[in-house]
Amino acid sequence: METYTLSFAAAQTHTPRHPDRTARRENSGLNFDVTFKEFPSRAAMLKTIQLQDQREKHHTDWKAVRP
Repeated sequence: METYTLSFAAAQTHTPRHPDRTARRENSGLNFDVTFKEFPSRAAMLKTIQLQDQREKHHTDWKAVRP
């Protein structure tokens, strides 16, 4: 799994290498950076997102990247 962080402006135009298995989340605090995580498979990404749905929503939850 590869994790990398981009500025908010750079994240708006960023296209991941594997958008079908990449998720993003916004960092907390005063910086507006966006963290991207490339999962080994789409199923692993979906499982992570489903586990988040079992608890209360938070602004740092992983969200699937839309291709």
